[in-house]
Amino acid sequence: LDPVIRDPGAAERGTLFHAILHLFSARIADPRQPDALAGLLEAGRACFAEAALPPDIEAVWWPRFEKLAANIIEWEHGRADAVAQRYAEERAEKTVVGRTGVTLSGYADRIDLLAGGMADILDYKTGSSPSKAQAHTLLSPQLALEGALLRRGAFKALGTAEPSQLAFVRLKPNGDVFEESILEYNRKPRTANELAEEAWARLEKLLFHFADPTTGYLSRALPFREGEADGDYDHLARVLEWSAGGDSEDEAGEA
Repeated sequence: LDPVIRDPGAAERGTLFHAILHLFSARIADPRQPDALAGLLEAGRACFAEAALPPDIEAVWWPRFEKLAANIIEWEHGRADAVAQRYAEERAEKTVVGRTGVTLSGYADRIDLLAGGMADILDYKTGSSPSKAQAHTLLSPQLALEGALLRRGAFKALGTAEPSQLAFVRLKPNGDVFEESILEYNRKPRTANELAEEAWARLEKLLFHFADPTTGYLSRALPFREGEADGDYDHLARVLEWSAGGDSEDEAGEA
């Protein structure tokens, strides 16, 4: 378990920066307006004040955000001409997954409505996980499933729309802002619709699989790295304990 008292870390920084961008989107309708950067910094100050960070943490995080803010506005300018309307922290209503009777809901960090009923779904990331490869191959299907929900009208404010782009917006520690599409990996392009529908079909299949009472739950069915033993349920499966044994009979000593 995490310590009861600890300094804010990567997860808290990600939550804080998400809150700033959400507040900025709510206050500033068009990032091309002259006071957009000032508005973003003001949103940052408000969210930092609410977070009440330890002084030594804020002393590192605030200059990092100030450097990031100018690049966020520059990135916004590059998108602005194609965007008809921006939606931040938009909720997807409960939607039944195929014939399972199970519903899926959630939030999208950002959806930009484009012309012709198309939309880009963007997910802010302050870290490197999940990777583009994991998202493209649907090991991390969140963006693709948001695309499937969009196609099914789950985002009520947008009505019915088709996903055009599925992308991470990487907010780097050095201040860089990088939009990373998950639609192409290893020279294998996919459309947003293809990725969304495959993720939806896989989810339906997975739900049917676990609906069987004889199917057990694994703590680490798909570990991303060899030797990884820090999953949320690894302590219940006693992964570290069972991993401590010898690999062969030669390593076993006599009692």
